[in-house]
Amino acid sequence: MRLALALTVVVVTGTLPAVASAHVGRTLPVATDYTARITHAIAGVETKVVDGDQSLWLAARSSATVAIPGILGEPMLRFDARGVWLNLRSPTAQADRIDRLDLRPSATGQPPLWHRVGGGRSYLWHDHRLHALEPVARSRGSAGPWEVPVVVDGRMRMLRGVLGYTAPGPVWAWIVVPVALAVAATLAAVRSTGAVVGSALVATPAVWALRLGRELYGRPTVSSVGWLEIAITCAVGALLLFGLSVRNPGTRVFTAFFAGFGALYVALTMLPLLDHAIALNAIPNPTARVLEALVIVTGAGALGGSIFGTLRGEPG
Repeated sequence: MRLALALTVVVVTGTLPAVASAHVGRTLPVATDYTARITHAIAGVETKVVDGDQSLWLAARSSATVAIPGILGEPMLRFDARGVWLNLRSPTAQADRIDRLDLRPSATGQPPLWHRVGGGRSYLWHDHRLHALEPVARSRGSAGPWEVPVVVDGRMRMLRGVLGYTAPGPVWAWIVVPVALAVAATLAAVRSTGAVVGSALVATPAVWALRLGRELYGRPTVSSVGWLEIAITCAVGALLLFGLSVRNPGTRVFTAFFAGFGALYVALTMLPLLDHAIALNAIPNPTARVLEALVIVTGAGALGGSIFGTLRGEPG
């Protein structure tokens, strides 16, 4: 009973998706077809494009005061000796949903309403200017330049780059083949307790690897939320492997049910790995795709077999 309760709580908690702290309510993307690349950097600041073309990370040197105007030229972000500040009245911050839900754009001419969003010298935010040229890049393969103004110690500079597009390839094969194999795995698992447990034993480390790869992917560093997700993932994986290794067949099948449920949930949240060209994961693209397909197949075998076969008391 205690193992069942622990599995229920930990598996449900472990399958919850992480949310990026730099833009409240925006779920971290899993894969993309677009890559924004910086071609003209700016002295005095360090910059990096994150998640393909979705977000921009900037770190200012300790002696510099850096400002990022919005699309309309309004004050949006400021980096100074006291930290990083967001103008709550910036229309751009409101449109891009940067950091807060209580942004309050006002009529033109109103003074900025600054709110500190960080005590350090770096910040990551979603910036629409990086991917505004997506339609052009998709038709031509690349587009540019995109530009983001950066004011360093009162001097206007322009961060520039290009946007590239990579076609995802034969998407149908990555969808049809895993689904067909998932059906076959489920039919096999319905007839055999060993197949149910075996599917769960393969699914658990595959999910573990995908989740860890997602959190360890540089954005540009692993956040405190990311480390918490990693700890939860490790706890879930260890608990599932323990449950699958005990001698009692009923406990193994019960654990396989949770392993299959969690695997299919994670597979659903990471489905873009199969229909996009670039995995936003610490694991290389081909490996991430294979792992995603493997999770679909073995997760279906573990969940379907435990529900339609051994949990109903059919012979193993």
